[in-house]
Amino acid sequence: MPATPRGARVLPRPDGDPMKGISDAAPAAAARFAPPRDGVVRGVCPHDCPDCCSVLYHVRDGRLCKIEGNPDHPSTRGFICRKFASAPARVHAAARLQYPLRRRGPKGEGQFERISWSTAIDEISGRWRAIVADSGPQAILPFFGSGTEGLVNGRIAGRRFFNRLGTLQLERTICTKAGRTGFDYTMGASVGADPRAIVDAELVILWGCAIAHTNIHQQALVREARARGAKLIVINPVQVKGTGGADLFLQPRPGTDAAIALALMHVMFRDGLHDPAFMARHTLGFDALRERAADYAPAIVADIAGVAAADLEALAACYAGTQRSFIYIGPGCQRHSNGGMTVRTLACLPALTGAWAHRGGGAYFPTSTIFPVHPDALEGDSLRPTPPAGYNMIELGALLTEPAAGVRSLYVFNGNPTATLYHQARLRCGLAREDLFTVVHEQYLTDTAKYADIVLPATSHIENLDLQFSYYHFDVMLNRPAIAPPGESRSNLDTFRSLAVAMGFDEPCFRQSAWEVIEEILALEHPALQGIDVARLLAEGWCAATVETACDKVRQGRFPTRSGRIELYSQRMADDGFDPLPAYVPLRESRECTPALVQRYPLYLLTASTASFHKSSHAHARGWARWEARPTLVIHPHDAEARGIADGDEVRVFNDRGDFVLWAAVDHAVRRGVVAAPGLWWDACYPARRNANHTTPDATSDMGGGSSFNTNLVEVARRQAASGAAHE
Repeated sequence: MPATPRGARVLPRPDGDPMKGISDAAPAAAARFAPPRDGVVRGVCPHDCPDCCSVLYHVRDGRLCKIEGNPDHPSTRGFICRKFASAPARVHAAARLQYPLRRRGPKGEGQFERISWSTAIDEISGRWRAIVADSGPQAILPFFGSGTEGLVNGRIAGRRFFNRLGTLQLERTICTKAGRTGFDYTMGASVGADPRAIVDAELVILWGCAIAHTNIHQQALVREARARGAKLIVINPVQVKGTGGADLFLQPRPGTDAAIALALMHVMFRDGLHDPAFMARHTLGFDALRERAADYAPAIVADIAGVAAADLEALAACYAGTQRSFIYIGPGCQRHSNGGMTVRTLACLPALTGAWAHRGGGAYFPTSTIFPVHPDALEGDSLRPTPPAGYNMIELGALLTEPAAGVRSLYVFNGNPTATLYHQARLRCGLAREDLFTVVHEQYLTDTAKYADIVLPATSHIENLDLQFSYYHFDVMLNRPAIAPPGESRSNLDTFRSLAVAMGFDEPCFRQSAWEVIEEILALEHPALQGIDVARLLAEGWCAATVETACDKVRQGRFPTRSGRIELYSQRMADDGFDPLPAYVPLRESRECTPALVQRYPLYLLTASTASFHKSSHAHARGWARWEARPTLVIHPHDAEARGIADGDEVRVFNDRGDFVLWAAVDHAVRRGVVAAPGLWWDACYPARRNANHTTPDATSDMGGGSSFNTNLVEVARRQAASGAAHE
């Protein structure tokens, strides 16, 4: 008998043998990429992380025994983070799903019975045909996150199928959509500094990021830059790892980053510290920006941001006096209601000093659109029986609970929305609907899978053939399968192929192997791919692409904006209904906009990244870094004392959206008025079985439909003092 997934109650096995899994490739390709019994296989980490590490899978007796960084890859350089290095234990875990399951009990309780693949596919296709006939295909929603960044199994396979079915398509907006929209308004595209050139910088500013947890190879390059004499400035409400050695550390109020940037501009214009020659040649809107910055004197911004005016003056002088200055703009500072304008404003700073013209200068904002090739043409838009239509992933809970939306089925793969999405009370109310037919394709019985009617066992990236683009080192990466899938688990590509057959879709694309899809990707007409050597890709697992940076655009004398210049003033923004100039916009929940709410909920909650987990991946077990042994709330000693909270107390964090309980860590690492809950464990790890996203808002940010979950006012109380609280 198969191992029982942890947390599941499996009822008696059905009669009949389970259906064998379908091969992931045509026979010739399957043999070409067959996992070895023993040996070393070249692959790539699948996580949505800038590093996109080239790895070596060590296999013994058909089992994965070790993963190490590829020493021959110039960015990975032989080391990887502990998150992916620990993957062998996860892929061979007893809790791994190996067979299809059907729900037999209330939604959310995890009671299932084993069924065959043929039964599962028949039930899913039968229900979907009935829904399409009665309500149309847009009554079916696909949802997927970044469980794998493989282009075949993470993007193309699912989008092709759901385009052919005619459903709404998912718009992935959570991570960096607001910031990259703002960045594009300034630069014309996601074209910034080469992050690997930071070793040549004379000044490094880490702004709203924690690269020691989220971009470890960049952290190593920062150390190299420091060894060469570069100064380091950190701007973050939380004292992240690496802050201790900074030459200057600013700890502003959350969401005030644009005001700080404008204060720097104010000082540079006031004292003549800008580069007028660069601005005259490469920017648009110089005079208008100077007039705007006049309103942001350091004394004014000091009150807005909660930092000393003297520190703003010192930062401005240091930045303006260093042309090889590199700003790493972290995703954290744009996960606010003003996130798009924040990044738009920060992206203007290197234009004032001319830093864009220098290797090791400029700004980098990590977003997948840095790699310029987008395989949209392979996603099957031409297959649609209905006009193109999409929905914002942030709004899943609203769609599932709004009767007028008419959603009758949900298919989840590569994601765990009951951990990662916001306003969880609303989302789970929708998932609990008995009339919502939910299918989850997963490796483990996650909190989301427990709400499913049908659970399908998924392969891991280590068992798949796939291709990835990096948005850090600009290489194209090939992942070879290192081990055979356990039990009857299937890849996304295979599963959607089976569903396509069952739904009567006979287009040739649904018969393609993974390698055939990869060949289509590599054949896309784009300059970045023209130099890709397929033989080298197959032999070494990676091949450098041709990707231009902002420094290249300076040499060419033209940027990809309407004007061909860096747009300090953007007519396109004005046309789209935005302020055309950089601006500070107070947060939607703030002392400026909602003073009464601040009286009730005076603390900003930030859900910071961790060293141990990648979003909710790996987050059902104990972490190894500081504050990650269990769910922890970092709270300033002053705020803790005012609430009678001691280190290690169970505390309840709450607002009008919901609450959750975890353990307090009293520490100066956060500024007064801010609390941080690093990581998103699964429900069972929390005392009240709810994580921080029971308090976060599912409202979108100012641009691009991005997330605003860091704009989140809460109150905190010792749990013993909150026995009558809602949800308890």
